Amino acid sequence: MPRHQRRHGRRAVPLLVGTLAAALLAGCTVSPATQEAQRVQGLYNLFLISAAGVFVVVAGLIGWNILRYRARPDDTGLPTQTHSNIALELTWWALPTLLVIVLFAISAVVLNTNDAQTADPGLRVKVEGFQWQWRFTYTDADVVVTGTRSQEPELVLPVGEVVDFQLVSDDVIHSFFIPHFLVKRDLIPGVDNHLQLTIDEAGTYSGQCAEFCGLYHDEMRFTVRAVSRADFDAWLAAQPRSAP
Repeated sequence: MPRHQRRHGRRAVPLLVGTLAAALLAGCTVSPATQEAQRVQGLYNLFLISAAGVFVVVAGLIGWNILRYRARPDDTGLPTQTHSNIALELTWWALPTLLVIVLFAISAVVLNTNDAQTADPGLRVKVEGFQWQWRFTYTDADVVVTGTRSQEPELVLPVGEVVDFQLVSDDVIHSFFIPHFLVKRDLIPGVDNHLQLTIDEAGTYSGQCAEFCGLYHDEMRFTVRAVSRADFDAWLAAQPRSAP
């Protein structure tokens, strides 16, 4: 093999390894903490496996062609020229198309399942975004938790129950984002948006605004503390009631 071909081959190895590592890291997600997040992570994993399979097939075929049809010292002319192969062309059109259709259908099922809402949730919370903090109102108990620039609010929620979030904005577009819940939902002025989640794992989770909303957007953070129903009832009973 000529020297310049060997040099290009050596350069291709780290490039291939780096590309594969980037693909794997891009598919990594945080540990899901809700039933909805479990479905989303399953969808992520399916896409990652599908992408890895496509990569292996494509890279394998490219590598095979490089080795099989590489130039040799005794080559004196062009290899055999092929005009077309209808069966092969139909195959490499049909297989990717079928894969896209399957992934689209599964994605639609997961998204529709996560967006489905029950009429009788275990808890209702009104989430108000404003420049530049959050206000959480437990509508059935008249308890309000409001954050400030110096004090991030804490949203306490029970585990194992459907929580209905009413998402509203007082000024500009904000975005309710909790990484461990694998969900992001916009708060749009004049739009009454809803999101329902069921937390599986007790713990403390960070949340933030994920839509640039002004000067102090980066300070628009909050904390979610998921506890048992008994601990939630005790916490709720100890909170001051809002003025009528």
